Amino acid sequence: MNPAEAGKEALRQGRFQEAIQLLEDYLAQFRQEGKAEGSPAGSSDSQVLEAQMNLVRAYHLAGQAEKARALCLELLQHPDPQARGWAQKILPRLPAPEKPVASPSREQGPPPEPLPKAQLVSPRQRAAPLGGRIPLPVQAGSLAWAKWGSLGVGILFLWGLSFLLVGSHLDFGRLSFPRQLWFLQGLLPWLRNGLRWLVAGSLAVNFGVGLLFFAPWLMDQLHRRLHKLRWASLGEIERHSPEATRLLQRLCAQKQLKQPRLGVIPEGGPLAFVYGTFPDGGRIVVTQALLQQLAPDEIAAVYAQALGRIVNGDILILTLLGSPVQLVYLALEQVSQLGRQRRDLIGHVAPLLYLIYTVLSYPLFFLSRLGTSHADHFAVEATGNPNGLMAALLKSAAGLQEAHKNDRRPSSLLHCTRLFSFLDFKTTAAASAAVRLPDPAQASQLFRWDQLNPWARWMQLNSSHPLLGRRFQVLGEYAQRLRLLPELSLVQPTEEVAPPKARFWLDLAIYAAEVVGMVIGWLGGLILYLALQNRLDPKVIAAAAMVGYGVGLWAKAALMYRGSLSPQPADVLSLLADPEADPCRSQPVELEGELLGLGQAGYQLGAELKLQDATGLIPLRFTSPLGPVGNVFSGLKPLRALMGQQVKVVGWFRRGNTAWVDLAYVQAGSQQLHSRPRLWLALLGLGVVLLGIWGAFYFPNLASYFRR
Repeated sequence: MNPAEAGKEALRQGRFQEAIQLLEDYLAQFRQEGKAEGSPAGSSDSQVLEAQMNLVRAYHLAGQAEKARALCLELLQHPDPQARGWAQKILPRLPAPEKPVASPSREQGPPPEPLPKAQLVSPRQRAAPLGGRIPLPVQAGSLAWAKWGSLGVGILFLWGLSFLLVGSHLDFGRLSFPRQLWFLQGLLPWLRNGLRWLVAGSLAVNFGVGLLFFAPWLMDQLHRRLHKLRWASLGEIERHSPEATRLLQRLCAQKQLKQPRLGVIPEGGPLAFVYGTFPDGGRIVVTQALLQQLAPDEIAAVYAQALGRIVNGDILILTLLGSPVQLVYLALEQVSQLGRQRRDLIGHVAPLLYLIYTVLSYPLFFLSRLGTSHADHFAVEATGNPNGLMAALLKSAAGLQEAHKNDRRPSSLLHCTRLFSFLDFKTTAAASAAVRLPDPAQASQLFRWDQLNPWARWMQLNSSHPLLGRRFQVLGEYAQRLRLLPELSLVQPTEEVAPPKARFWLDLAIYAAEVVGMVIGWLGGLILYLALQNRLDPKVIAAAAMVGYGVGLWAKAALMYRGSLSPQPADVLSLLADPEADPCRSQPVELEGELLGLGQAGYQLGAELKLQDATGLIPLRFTSPLGPVGNVFSGLKPLRALMGQQVKVVGWFRRGNTAWVDLAYVQAGSQQLHSRPRLWLALLGLGVVLLGIWGAFYFPNLASYFRR
């Protein structure tokens, strides 16, 4: 790899100083050989031009603004019109050099007029902390109602679970009133049930109080055991970002909080998360990669966002409610390790635990999304630097994709911190493509789907955080209120992108066809039962609902993967930039790239099969004819031999909170491995329909009715 390519790779991975050194050496070598910038076009000249552009970016990201502007001004004089156009777009984004302010005097003339209020200043120039002057967007919602509502639902759930496991089994049959109080005998059943619920409530309260003190310690131990968490001093953080330490000290003094414990994890990808059940006992943990790959002001923005979740209190509720879920994940890790060591059936318990962990996490997504929006607002007010947080999100999302693209099983750190981190790792596909673009102005096109597509509002329900495009849009609005030029100039969502509303609701019905079929089947069974009430068993309603569910799966298989498979060649960038993509009307595509990642035995329900081409990274979904069960036991084994190879994949592109391709087949040379998503849906639907019909005719009175 020549110095230009090595410098480009170092820049992409966030090693800015190394990138600067490599690119400077490369350009110096060409100057010594007499190949100046204006030489005739050729492969070497195009490489020199690309190296100069990358060097401008490296200077800018490393905080060397003067060098970045100087080189960009040189490119404005370049004979290549594309180079001049690129420099014209980039130059306004580079911070202007600061000029000393002299006191006005008679010789100097009158002071310059102030800038008009509508004029924007360049990015990374800072606005003064406003302390609450930036209004929250309307869609942010009330965090107080969300916190107390989530806590109330959690208490009721714990109370009901305690009654189901303990209270309902208590026997108060010997409890009775004296004969003199015979008139109270009718209250005995109510009293006995009340005592059962009272005991269950007492257990729930004791368990909740124990969690209040035990949950942070539990998560400390989990991260020490699984991720080698260590506690860091304020001085260690200061070496990477002096602004972050000053900000923590200032905000904790203002809010009268004890400084949170600061942790560092030697994990490959840039990530930050926060937890704790008391404001004075919070923990803010970052990975070493985040401290190394982000600029000092971006690190400060991340710490401000994490502190905002402690101050706002949403993370305290999430820790209290989410810590029991972490026990499921700890069990998942232990079972998976046993499965890898023993190579027996115990490893296949892990997919069940993975499914339980995912289902239990879903009810907490709403509070996590809302808390993230309020924490972003807190960070902007505390730092006056929305662009710093925007850049931190973009770099971290791309860094996580790059760091974990070769993982052969899902990262335990990403999964067990999903509720507590400052971004959702499952929505980072667009960011990995955005950082590869030669022109940063084009990056906003990759987030148009998040902003404009009506499916985004529904698919966001599957995400623990707001979609990145929506966060960038809100942060851009904050930047404009502070008279700063946004880091990403996202389009304003004045109107929705296709599909039109009528087609959208039809597509939504197709996407949820099994639910629609179940409702229709239930209504049909209810009407049939009411019409023949004296002759039918009421269980026929449930049987009809099952038949409707199966028919819905049939319809979904036929409509979602409609027609013959006629794929069109595409790349990851073009797919991610399509604002009209949706999860229902799949698009047949053909992609070529490197096949990466695959869960080991026991992780197949969370297998992370991906394809990387020159423009980005996209997840793939492989389905054996037996569905997830087939994947767990044997379906994914042939794919392991293809990991790291150049392959061609053909399938159906779909877009939800993340983009993915449902595979039809993977081809490596003359070998083809087929995936059967349509067949699996059809077989599952057939099985449910047959089960419903069998259940209906199993009822004796229904069978006898038809015999009559």
